[in-house]
Amino acid sequence: MKSRIGRIRDSIVNQILGINVRATTGAVHSFLEADEQHRSFLNESVTRAVRDVVIDAASTLHLSTQEELTYLRRRMVAQTEMLRRQLDDIQSVKEKLAALRSTAGYETGFTEVEPLVSVRIASYRKTEELIDVAIASVRKQSYERYEIVIVNDGPNDRTRRALGALRDPRIRYYELDERGSYPADQRSRWMVAGTPAANQAAALARGSWIAPLDDDDEFTPDHIGKLLELGRRERAELAYGALIQKNMINHTETLVWSDPPAISQFSFQGALYLRELGSVFEYSADAWMLDEPGDWNLIRRMSAAGVTMAATSDIVATMNMVPYTHKIDA
Repeated sequence: MKSRIGRIRDSIVNQILGINVRATTGAVHSFLEADEQHRSFLNESVTRAVRDVVIDAASTLHLSTQEELTYLRRRMVAQTEMLRRQLDDIQSVKEKLAALRSTAGYETGFTEVEPLVSVRIASYRKTEELIDVAIASVRKQSYERYEIVIVNDGPNDRTRRALGALRDPRIRYYELDERGSYPADQRSRWMVAGTPAANQAAALARGSWIAPLDDDDEFTPDHIGKLLELGRRERAELAYGALIQKNMINHTETLVWSDPPAISQFSFQGALYLRELGSVFEYSADAWMLDEPGDWNLIRRMSAAGVTMAATSDIVATMNMVPYTHKIDA
């Protein structure tokens, strides 16, 4: 086992020197897993008398790796920050945002009497939740000038037929030719699953404003009207409110809200933003490399670039959340 740990350690060092974040992250996880498996083996398979002696030796080995792990983690933090700056390219984004603000299309969202709002939904396999939860909540909106743009992450005959049966001219449905390519491990996949479908749905939007919604979440009846009024009154490019996050496994509820947006305290399910921002900002399929969920990665970049925001602590949506550890296929 020690030789295996040594090989993994060498792999980590090599990857750091080569500036390969994907492989480095995987190597560190493998190292920690190997170390844990080593201890588990000792606990389960060695007699008590011998185990005490061997665990003492293993603890010495474990301690000897702590400095190396601390060093590797420190290097990974620096490496991740380097990658973040490269991916964000904030100075370039600021310049594009400044140019966008001088266009005629930018003003439309603030000057139209009753602007069209595009509810953007990326979907996958949740046909029932899409129709009975997400779409049903949109159809209950007090603000009625909206469209629903749904993009499925790959072909889905069942969803296509079910949406066709609704015969609602406000719903437009599209499918990607194939499902997006995501990281193999569960946590990383959870962070970015649905990215291509979400970006495509935003690109297809015809409204002056976009209201993001997941296929198993729901708006409050005043969601669109309240956030639209807030954004236009404050001349904010993005308006957002609070959400109730329902854990569908343990049935707990959590309030999600902060001003300004903070990680784990913001979700685009509770937001409305100018469609014109889509030409500058998209979800990043590489957000997992920074250990950032897609929503946080996007709002963090918007904040850094200077997108104007307005917030209300009023609850505007419900997020029906299943922890990624319980998802069969995110």
